[in-house]
Amino acid sequence: MNRLLRNTTRPTTILLVCAIAVSSCANKASDVAKKEATQPTGPHGGVLVTLAPEAVHSAGIVVGTAGAREIEVTFELPGEIKLNDERKVEVRPTYAGRVTALNAALGSHVSRGQPLAEILSNESLSGYTVPSPTSGTVVARQTSPGAVVDQGTVLYTVADLSSVWLDFPIYVQQLGRIRRGQRVHVRTEGGPAISATGTISYVGLVLDVDTRTTYARVVLPNPDGRWQPGRLATAVVVVERVTVPVAVPEDAIVRVGTDAAVFRADSSAFEVQPVTLGRSDGTTTEIISGLERGARIVARNAFWLKAELEKEAGADED
Repeated sequence: MNRLLRNTTRPTTILLVCAIAVSSCANKASDVAKKEATQPTGPHGGVLVTLAPEAVHSAGIVVGTAGAREIEVTFELPGEIKLNDERKVEVRPTYAGRVTALNAALGSHVSRGQPLAEILSNESLSGYTVPSPTSGTVVARQTSPGAVVDQGTVLYTVADLSSVWLDFPIYVQQLGRIRRGQRVHVRTEGGPAISATGTISYVGLVLDVDTRTTYARVVLPNPDGRWQPGRLATAVVVVERVTVPVAVPEDAIVRVGTDAAVFRADSSAFEVQPVTLGRSDGTTTEIISGLERGARIVARNAFWLKAELEKEAGADED
């Protein structure tokens, strides 16, 4: 009899626990629905955030208008800063012999005709001077005093660093879309941030047999020497510019939950407006749906309103 009672009470207990859990979930859902129902909403159905005028001013909130904008369609590719080979010279001896002196230090600036090395000729057993064939900076010194050299030996590499090359790869899927004359935004990777805009001066005509890529080149002015050869950079190639009917600044977009949104602006409050995003060039973003042309929106520092929205939601949960 006792065994029978134990067997019949166990399912009853489980049913009771489930009923309590379902009731609890229903109550929580009801609470959430009540809170959402009590939140003030704007004319477009979005939650309203209200800030005092002085708070809007101190947060630096700027209101703008959604409308037609031009967006750059780009490819972003890894690149490397290189010496401009058209302004680089390898200094070699005229006759075979032995190096008796090297007169220029690595990194020093030399002028055209300046003596760079002294060589004792094997043929005449007399010394002669090797002058610099160009003005520039000594970027490599490949030998030492006492070394035996011939006409093929490189003594120095002298380069004019007032301009450098940015080379970047072109992959098979981009062939035909990256062309000479296109604009390229260049920015460095790591270290002090440097950026510039140039145009493609050359596109390789032959694919590498191993990588199946070719390359493009941008010539960058470098009068102050800030672009150091060997440094990695990113090339953002502008392949076309398109005008979209509705777009907003990138700074206007916030994440509310998992969705993108902007804040509509009127004279008294800011309304959350979910949107569907389209193309973006990092500065301007296309709005596919959710916002009409001419709508007034928060164009800058929208994150302050998002923080205020989250703070109000947290207060409601308390």
